[in-house]
Amino acid sequence: MTDDTEVIFTKSIRLRNGKRIFASQYGLEAFRIRVRKKPTRPSPKSH
Repeated sequence: MTDDTEVIFTKSIRLRNGKRIFASQYGLEAFRIRVRKKPTRPSPKSH
């Protein structure tokens, strides 16, 4: 895993054909999904 990705966990995912599958159907508590990190924006300066 590189620095520009992070891991999220979810109990269900929706497939491209619209079918929803649950981790519990596969003996898991959650699916592990690697996603790109969102770029961070600088916080607005207070006046």
